[in-house]
Amino acid sequence: MTTEFPDFMETLGYDRPSPTDKEQTEVYAFNPETGTNIQFDVTPAGPNATFDQEKIQWLATVGTDSLKSELAEEHGKNLVDLAIGPTEPASLKGVPFAARKHVIYTLGGTRREQGWIYGFAEPYQIFILYMILEKEGSGDREEIGRTIDSFRWIAHSGDD
Repeated sequence: MTTEFPDFMETLGYDRPSPTDKEQTEVYAFNPETGTNIQFDVTPAGPNATFDQEKIQWLATVGTDSLKSELAEEHGKNLVDLAIGPTEPASLKGVPFAARKHVIYTLGGTRREQGWIYGFAEPYQIFILYMILEKEGSGDREEIGRTIDSFRWIAHSGDD
């Protein structure tokens, strides 16, 4: 795990955080052999932000069309078999509202699953983004699943 943006992730279409960002809140974990990766970002929500499960599921869904367009624009005919998964409630320990979504596609002969989980635990928004690059025998899918399942949000009052 690292808080430094892994250079190879730019080749996968991720944007490097700007040095002018007020906060660098991302944590990254990745398999250097396959490029499979997961990132966690915890960001304060606005002071008047409110969420419920329906709103979180809508937010998880809303980015799908722009991702689909972006992939088609950047990769054109090299993008094969794009399939969009359902929006589903997600279970994250200590997070009252969370939803997940994913797309699966083939690019450059490599099957990929790109997914995201959005959550809200007052007063924070939680973003978990992952990309699985399928390589036979890697076990990356199971490892990403274990990593997400092990996520636990512990509220801290700041009183101690």
